[in-house]
Amino acid sequence: MTNYDEALEAARNGKLPSDFNQWSLANNDRWTIAHAAAAMGILPDDFNLWLLADIYGWTVAHVAAMNGFLPKAFKYWDSADNDGKTVAHFAAATGNLPADFDQWALADFSGWTVAHAAAKAVVLPKHFTQWALADIDGWSVAHEAACSGALPKGFKHWRLADNNGDTVAHIAALYGTLPDNFQFWSMTNKTGETVEDCYLKRLFELKKRSHIHDN
Repeated sequence: MTNYDEALEAARNGKLPSDFNQWSLANNDRWTIAHAAAAMGILPDDFNLWLLADIYGWTVAHVAAMNGFLPKAFKYWDSADNDGKTVAHFAAATGNLPADFDQWALADFSGWTVAHAAAKAVVLPKHFTQWALADIDGWSVAHEAACSGALPKGFKHWRLADNNGDTVAHIAALYGTLPDNFQFWSMTNKTGETVEDCYLKRLFELKKRSHIHDN
């Protein structure tokens, strides 16, 4: 089987021959048969061409990570695409990181870390502590977790602020994820807006949406 289109069709249908080994067959975008097989979870156990990449820098490993098909012994977590997003970013975004993963500070070109991706997907481990990891805008993992509702019970780093001065508390107030026992309502950002202001802003928006829906 030497024809790309024929091999691609076979891969998409899970019907590649058991002795298939032409994994680097590719189209003009350098999307290989290995990429297609990774998406389907049909790569053989002894496959090792994880770093084959298309024109966007997506490796076979990126595709396998996104679909939860990486082997247990996989080690190329820092392999990055053209935007700097690593295999670990892809695995985190889809909840496919191994339980013992610890390379949370791996970052893309904007400073967005694997921990940010995991916080957005609400898959940070229970005892995660690196809340201050931040991108180039100062947006921390804690800010992202405040958006997604992934902050743990007992979280204390409410004063972590991004480059605009917005604290984790301000973001949590806007997204409705503050705990019931929150106490720092008068905390301000650079513009003087308090956490309470953000909380009331959210209530106003919810009330406005409810009014629009009722009418």
